[in-house]
Amino acid sequence: MKIKFAHVSDCHLGGWRKDSLNKVGCLAFSQMLDKIIEEMLDFVIISGDLYDVSNPKVEIVDFATKQLKRLHDNDIPVYGIMGSHDFSPSGKSMVRPLISAGFYKNVSQPIWGKNIEFPLRLQLFEDEKTKVKLTGMRGRKKALELDDYKKLDTAFLEEESGEKIFLLHTMLSELKPVEYQNMESGPKSILPRNFIYYAGGHIHKTIPQSLKKKLYVIKKDFTLDKKVVYPGCLSPTNFLELEKQQYGGFCIVSGELPDGDLEVRYIKLRIKEIVRLYIDANNKSTTEVKDIIDQEILRGSFEDKIVVIRIEGSLSLGKSFEIQANDIIQKLKQKGAHEVLINKSKLISEIYEKISIDPEETNELIEARLIHEHVQHFDILNVPKDSLKQKINQLLSILSREIKDGEKVKDYDQEILEGFYKILNIEGE
Repeated sequence: MKIKFAHVSDCHLGGWRKDSLNKVGCLAFSQMLDKIIEEMLDFVIISGDLYDVSNPKVEIVDFATKQLKRLHDNDIPVYGIMGSHDFSPSGKSMVRPLISAGFYKNVSQPIWGKNIEFPLRLQLFEDEKTKVKLTGMRGRKKALELDDYKKLDTAFLEEESGEKIFLLHTMLSELKPVEYQNMESGPKSILPRNFIYYAGGHIHKTIPQSLKKKLYVIKKDFTLDKKVVYPGCLSPTNFLELEKQQYGGFCIVSGELPDGDLEVRYIKLRIKEIVRLYIDANNKSTTEVKDIIDQEILRGSFEDKIVVIRIEGSLSLGKSFEIQANDIIQKLKQKGAHEVLINKSKLISEIYEKISIDPEETNELIEARLIHEHVQHFDILNVPKDSLKQKINQLLSILSREIKDGEKVKDYDQEILEGFYKILNIEGE
């Protein structure tokens, strides 16, 4: 049986503040579907974070619905899990309408079992055409899905016959990139064995990294960690990704079951050309820095390109705010730039001390790093550092819980309070 499917992750539709950059992300999504339909794939896997938030703007939901309907009209089913961004503890994620319309099958469906030690069982969904079975564990904010993995009945999944694919939106410790070192992760042992492919999401970096340059072959006798693939983000979602990665993409996986190897091919989606400008402001005055930027703009070609400018160093004279971003953006837009992003996070005046928060980082990375840094300096009731980090993440997750329809404020407050008591091991009155 020949099989050919797409593996997509971290689309983060609607994740930019600028509409011009959201349009780039949407165009990447649309071009991806063009390729999928052109090659008439058997099915599509989305391993979390279709949307950047659980309740995106109506324009983004409308776009995603129309696009996924194209797959439905071509008899190409979509199997997915929710990620840490589009998952909602209250169940109000806007992925739900896609599920109700039949455009998206949520394969992270639990069957709470009777096994006391491992009470969580996941359903397996069989693809009608290929007979491949799919299941997976959805992501949660602060990596709290790691608690769910502790309850997972892996033996039940491992004993299921047939060819199986597991979807995850979790960072594996063994595959963690250096730049994600402060973010929570789990060991590969949390995953059930005996699956032919593990469709990863959450990491905005392609793993294995060689995938971007050549075909990656998964052999039947590979160990579990070598069967895990993270496509990375479909399209850059922040300044750093535009600067370092420049483009995103997805994977097409093909092979012959049950005995053949799986070939994983990375498909680049280079929607707009990225122009990167680096301005070294060290030991220069603000006037000198502005002159350098003007010269770069004068000799550069920026028509319909995204321009990312990093300005860093210690100014010898003047203050960083004197280098006005709006002035630079206006000049580049006059030369036809599609969009301009400027990063001055590492630009300081000699009279100022650099702050520790770097705006180029995502909110998740900033939060994870600050929690990690501060936990190292506190000793609370002899709680181990890792446990303290987990408790902080659990408390933040409880605070983000939305009030349910028809729920009384008093009952909502009481549930939040009881959650605090349980996490902090406090006896309530």
